[in-house]
This record gives sequence, C-alpha cells and structure tokens, in this order.
Amino acid sequence: MKTDNNKHCEPRGKIRTAALCLLLAAATFAAFEGVRNNDFVNFDDDLYVTNNPHVQQGLYAGSIVWAFTSRDASNWHPLTWLSHIIDCVYFGPDPAGHHLVGLGFHIAGVVLLFLILKAMTGALWPSAFVAAAFGLHPLAVESVAWVAQRKNVLSTFFCFLTIAAYVRYSQKPGLWRYLTVAGLFAAGLLSKPMLVTLPFVLILLDHWPLNRIRNKNEETEEKTLHSKFTILNSFYEKIPLLLMSAASCVVTYMAQAQGGAVSDIVKVPLISRAENTLVSYINYIGKVFWPTSLSVLYPFNFSELAAWKAGACLLLLVLVSSAAIILRRRFGWLFTGWFWYLGTLVPVIGLVQIGAQGMADRYMYLPGIGIYIIVAWSAYELAGKLRLPKVIPAAAGASALGVLLLMTRAQVGHWKDSVSLCQYALATTKNNYIMHYNCGVAFWTLGRLDEAIEQYRQALKINPAYAKAHNNLGCALRDKRQTDEALAEFERAIKIEPDYAEAQNNYAVSLAKRGQYEEAIGHFNAAIKAKPCYGDALKNICKAGIDGHKTDEVLETLLAMQQQTPSCAELYYRAATIYDAKGQVEKAVEQLEKGLTPADRQGNRELVNLIKAQLERYSRPTAK
Repeated sequence: MKTDNNKHCEPRGKIRTAALCLLLAAATFAAFEGVRNNDFVNFDDDLYVTNNPHVQQGLYAGSIVWAFTSRDASNWHPLTWLSHIIDCVYFGPDPAGHHLVGLGFHIAGVVLLFLILKAMTGALWPSAFVAAAFGLHPLAVESVAWVAQRKNVLSTFFCFLTIAAYVRYSQKPGLWRYLTVAGLFAAGLLSKPMLVTLPFVLILLDHWPLNRIRNKNEETEEKTLHSKFTILNSFYEKIPLLLMSAASCVVTYMAQAQGGAVSDIVKVPLISRAENTLVSYINYIGKVFWPTSLSVLYPFNFSELAAWKAGACLLLLVLVSSAAIILRRRFGWLFTGWFWYLGTLVPVIGLVQIGAQGMADRYMYLPGIGIYIIVAWSAYELAGKLRLPKVIPAAAGASALGVLLLMTRAQVGHWKDSVSLCQYALATTKNNYIMHYNCGVAFWTLGRLDEAIEQYRQALKINPAYAKAHNNLGCALRDKRQTDEALAEFERAIKIEPDYAEAQNNYAVSLAKRGQYEEAIGHFNAAIKAKPCYGDALKNICKAGIDGHKTDEVLETLLAMQQQTPSCAELYYRAATIYDAKGQVEKAVEQLEKGLTPADRQGNRELVNLIKAQLERYSRPTAK
C-alpha cells in the first residue's frame, strides 16, 4: 500500500510529517499533562518506588546488581527497576518528575508508531490516526498515569524501536541489522515480558504491510527481493527471537509463582479462566469503542460468567478470525490488525491467572493498536471507494480524537491520589473487595481511622477470607486502642494465612505489650521464618527478648537464621544488639563485622551506615 512520491514533493512531505509529529506530541501532552499534579497511589507504587529501599537509595553498583537479580513485585524486569532508580536520583520523592518521565516515554511511543506505520505503508493519514488513537485513548491512562506501570510504557517504547529496526532489516537483511533487532527486543523483554509475542507480530507485518511473504503458488509480475519468501521462511527467521521469548516466559512464570501472583488452579478453575478469556476478548473491544466506567481493577466475578455468553463470544471470535484469514490478500490490514490484537493479548488474557483481576485497561495498551489499524484502514478504504471529499473523513476522525482527548483528561483526574482512584473504582465496579481494602489503606494513611475501618469491613463483607483486610483492620483498631478487637483480627488473619509475616508480627507486638513475651517470641519466630530478612520482626523480637529476659531464645533464632540467610545483614546487626545486652561486647563486634559484607551485597546503605556507626562506638576508648 505504499504510495510513490515524486522527488519534488519530498521536501513538502517531510515538512508535513514533521508537523504531524509535533501535533501528535502536543495533543498527547494536552491529554495527559494533568499527571504532573497527581500523587503516588497506594496500589503498587509503594512496591515500585515509595517504600522500596533499593529504588530509593539511588544508582550504584549494588542497586544495579539488585535490579538484575530481584524478583520483587513478582516480576523480573531489570530495565524497569533501573528507570525507577534513575528517577529517584533526579526527582527524589516528588511524584511530578516520575509521572512526566512516564508521559515522555508515551509521547515518544506515539511519534515512533506514526513514523513506523508511515514508513511501512506510505499512508500518511491512516498512520497518523492510529498513532493518535493510541496516544489519546482513555485505555492508555492506566499505563501512563500509574507510576508502577512504567514497565508498560517503557517496554512498548522498545517494542516500537524493535519494529523500526526490523523494517530497516527487511529492506536490506544483514547480520548486524538482525542483531540490532534482537538487542532492542531483549531490552523490551527486560522492561516487561509481555513482549514475548512480538516475534509473531513481526511475522504478521511480513504479510502486511511489508508484503515480504509470498505464497509458493503466487505468481509475481517481476522478481523482487521477497518473491520467494514464504511463511516458513518468515518463521525460521524469527527462531532466535522466539527462543528469547521462551526464556523470558520461563523466568517470568518462576518469578510470579515465587511471589504468589499466579492464582491456584483450585481458586480459579480452568473452565472459569477459559470462559473469562473468551468474554474478555469481546469486552476489550467494547471498551475501545465505548471507553466509560474504566477501573484500575475489574474483579474476577464467577457469577457473571455463563456458558452461553462464552459460547457466543467464541463464535464471534471464530467468525471474525475466519473472515480475516479468507480476506487476508485483499484486506491485509484486517488480517494483521485482528491477529495483532488477539496475539498480543495472549500473555495477559487470563489463561494463566495473574492476580485477582478479570481484565485490566493496561493490558490493552499495545494490543489496542491492532483494532486502531482495522478502524483507520477500513475508513480509509471506504472513503476512497465512496469518493468522499477529504474533509468528511478528516472531520470525522478529528471529532473522534477530540472526544478521546477530553475523556482522557477527565480519566487522568481520577488518578489524582489514592482516595480518588479507589472511590472511582468502587463507583464503576461491584464486589470489588481489593479496592475497598486499598481505600481503607488510603484513609488509614491520612489518619481517618473510622473511614478506614469501614472500608476494611466492606472488603471482609465481600471476601471474609481476605487476610490482608483482617490484618489492616487489626492495625486500625489497635490505633484506636481497641486492643482486644485488634488481637482478634490479627488472629483471624493468621488462621487464614499462617505464613503471613506482617500479621504474625502485629499479633506478636500486641502480645508483647501485654507482657506475654514467650508467646510473642513464638509468633515473631513464625514471621521471621516466613520472611527471613523482615526488619520489623527482627527488631521487635530483640526488644521482646530483652524486655522479657529471654535473650538466649532470641539469639538462638537469629544465629540459626544466619545459616539459612547469610546475605541478610539485619540478622547480624540484631544479633549484635542481643550480645550487647548480654554484656558480650567482643561477640557483638564480631557480629557487626560479619554484617558489613552481607550488607554491602544486599545494598542497604542505611543499614551499612548503622553497622559502621556501632563499630565506631565500640572502638572508642572508655574513660577511666
């Protein structure tokens, strides 16, 4: 579908392209500029930035090693971690800088997408429409306005760079050009593993719009570079990239399973996940055309799943897929756009259930492009066949994009802070116990205890087995000095989830305050066993051991845990405090010296400085 431009039109074409790039960037900024006034939210931003000591401590050798070895947040995405670390170096705790960097990656992605589509198709206005829809659609708000979703905008940025490098490679194949494609693809996978399907997208692009793939029986009027390039050739060419995807899948599944993000098959049966997959594919398309009542989390609702609904969705998917295959030569954009949408959603569609959501707006950030391609080129083809004046499709497209821009600006406002985000999610969904819980956390952080307690109770009303809500309800009740009620909630949380370290620690603290030191130490031990380098539990068990005159029991626990987790500097530091309390200064110094090397490996600078300060105190001569 490339159009040939006369040489004398090239300067004008370049000026028009540059002007459209600026317009796309300006419109996208206008839609999202409100993010600079937004705060961090308590939905994963704490895991990624605000309460992550490794990210907060800045860029140095230890933090780089941590970024490439960490499985925090149930993921392995080292480049994403490094981007957050660099943000903290430049912007510290100011959320505006973090938000604007994310917006910068989004704007860069919009411009890249436009240039890539134009380079592949030569169709200026459809390419611009697709890029604008990608940039301005409310479904993109979750990826851009949520700091914890930096992985989405960063990986998509590398996705577009990979495609751009592949277009160059397709024009003149060569080893170094292929290695450039592989390197950029690796960067994308290191940002977010959702890009594992990108090799298949490249195969789709080989069909349309690159037109590299030729059927064996297809006759061509002239011999071209790709006249004998078949679908098998395209597949074989992508084998190194497919192997990279396979490796990424293995590492990702291990990280998510280790972090507890992969839901148990008993909790979410396979049949329910399959039904949800089919329904979600159609629901996502509905949200592309009618993007209202968006939420940061759509709970997985078994009651709304029905066999007839899943069957109807399956039939519709089969019909559209069949039509796309049958019409692939005549309408290549339909084939590529449709299977781009279906394929890029596979890693997050829910067959392997990650988390408690049934679907998520952020998952449509990259897949939505397939639908935008179908809309843009369908309108382009139809307008050409009907010979409509150019002003009519231009006005229709501009009006649609203007509406999207205004809707996106409004949606950005719902991300202003944690309370606004949670309350909007609760207004647009039902039985959303997780957002009730997060709303409770937001109120609790603001000191609005009564409202926090009400939200936790609402969460437990929907899901009585939600251990986190029991634990946090206990904390709020404890802050209101309702000790007995708080203890009961901590106990319920432990019964539901015995390895819940925070609940074990909170329960033990309450017992220690009552003077029940022996029982408290038992629960501190359970917390440390579940989470070996849990700083609060280690500090609290030492205090309970000293106050309850049970230092030998505590010391035994700490020394045993050192054997199991030798890289945890906190264990050595706390053992030193016990030896110090026992008057065994030499052994305290020995523990502190052992703690320095593990502390350096762990990358906890604050703890390193604390250990060094203690060593300095012990080394000072005592007055006679």
